[in-house]
Amino acid sequence: GPERSRGAARGRGSAVGRGLSQDELDERDRRNLGRNSVLMASGTLVSRVLGMVNAMLLVKVVGQTLAADAFRSANSLPNYILVLLSGGILNAVLLPQITKAMKRPDGGREFVDRLLTVTFALIAGVALLCTVGAEVLMRVFTRLQGPALHLAVEFAFLCMPQVLFYGVFAVFGNLLNARGSFGPYGWAPVLNNVVAISGELAFLRLWGQQADPSAWTGSMILVLAGTASLGILAQALVLVPVLARTGFRWRPRWGLRGYGFGQVGRFAGLTFLALCIAQGGGLFIMNVATGMIDRGPAGQYVAGYAAYQNANTLFQMPYSLIAFSILTALFPQLARAWQRRDEESGLDGMRELLHKGLTLPMVGIIPTSVVLIALARPVVRGIYWSLAPVEATATAWALVLMAASTVPYTIVTLQQQYCFATEQGGTNLWMQCLVTGLQVLFALAASFAPARVGVVTICAGMFVGNAALSIVFTGYARRQMEGLNLRGVLGLYARMLAASVVGGVPAYLVGSFIVWTMHDTLLAQYAADAVGVVVFSVFLLIGVRIFRVREFDAFLDSILRRLHLRRG
Repeated sequence: GPERSRGAARGRGSAVGRGLSQDELDERDRRNLGRNSVLMASGTLVSRVLGMVNAMLLVKVVGQTLAADAFRSANSLPNYILVLLSGGILNAVLLPQITKAMKRPDGGREFVDRLLTVTFALIAGVALLCTVGAEVLMRVFTRLQGPALHLAVEFAFLCMPQVLFYGVFAVFGNLLNARGSFGPYGWAPVLNNVVAISGELAFLRLWGQQADPSAWTGSMILVLAGTASLGILAQALVLVPVLARTGFRWRPRWGLRGYGFGQVGRFAGLTFLALCIAQGGGLFIMNVATGMIDRGPAGQYVAGYAAYQNANTLFQMPYSLIAFSILTALFPQLARAWQRRDEESGLDGMRELLHKGLTLPMVGIIPTSVVLIALARPVVRGIYWSLAPVEATATAWALVLMAASTVPYTIVTLQQQYCFATEQGGTNLWMQCLVTGLQVLFALAASFAPARVGVVTICAGMFVGNAALSIVFTGYARRQMEGLNLRGVLGLYARMLAASVVGGVPAYLVGSFIVWTMHDTLLAQYAADAVGVVVFSVFLLIGVRIFRVREFDAFLDSILRRLHLRRG
């Protein structure tokens, strides 16, 4: 179900608590898919804007050399570990099992209590092991040496507790989503970014930029890494009163026998193995990327792991705002539609939802990806203003390849949700092996290629791997669902891409001309970004009319109505 009205929120509890049936929940979810997506997207937008400020300040604090690689690797490792827990246990198991349990006479309270007890214990145990073994993890998963490695280890001891904080946040988010509350989960990361930004501002005021790993003191490490972890804790705790208002209560209960956990465990085991493969590939990429700077010629800048992460931050902006928001709101419906596949309607509901997942996000994803490619360098230089021109250029090339990957990356996200909703752990496993195997091959090639093209080669692997899996998945789903109208889907992609190119080419030419005439100054980057976006928007609308992309008109109209800029 959707977010409840303000009056209902004050005193009537959750949709489930009021006794709504699964059919009623489905109907409300379908009716409010746009609203739920906008609720998440609005919080994600604010969070991403603050996250961009966070990233800009971080570049100012540590630069984009070895000190940056040390912090980025230490602060990223908890995310890799969390994805193993989140994808393998939480998102893949928790939400589908909660939606099943809601059908029970007691609303599944005892089942959910036992499931959460095991989940919290698992998260806490993993977080403790990771914190104790922080030094070993940094030595294994990075190629940093000397002062940079020592600094990374110090950062890691303060960052590893994030595994616990992220895990608790993910559990709370799954519970809220299952109970039809999407907004708070999307807005909570805003608090995380506020805390992190405060720490970076304090750091700059006290010590300024510190790009040399050997210059760092204990106080510096505590301020930067400590506030980064404190922000994750804050975003988890802020969801506690929200959960309480939905009527949720948790009582720790032990004992798994007799509650169907054997089947859950088998599916979770396959999913966890797939995530291990995925994160193993990601860690191998981190290992290769952190060795690029030391491999580079003396006196010549070479992009390393920090450049890769800075490009990834920009790449994630359109994906998070558009694709992730829509697909997250769609996931509970997928799970319920699969559970009703034996009813009279059969697979009609699944086909409809898969078609939405393949089309709705792309109307926004394709044009934002094209404009990001067209204006990659002025975007990088304008946002990461403290980077030297050569550093910005190297980061921009990584961003171009990442932005080109956004469409297949979105389809791969849908693939994972499809496999989770249908509990096809084996299918998800071999599909994950395909995409990760291709990415690892490119990362392996990057470790032997000249250092100056190492990160670009890694990003090329991201494009090839996701593109291959997106093709394989759509064919697989079409066969299993007995038809998906892929011809219509591909037609939409082609028309939307053509319209976007009509806007992207003049935006690139105008942006490049402005940068050239203003001698590549910082002001030139902002002018190129502003004028380029305006030119892109005007020509995009022309392209939409030429190629008759009616879906874009509906997408734009929906946004304007949600923002109260157009009457329904």
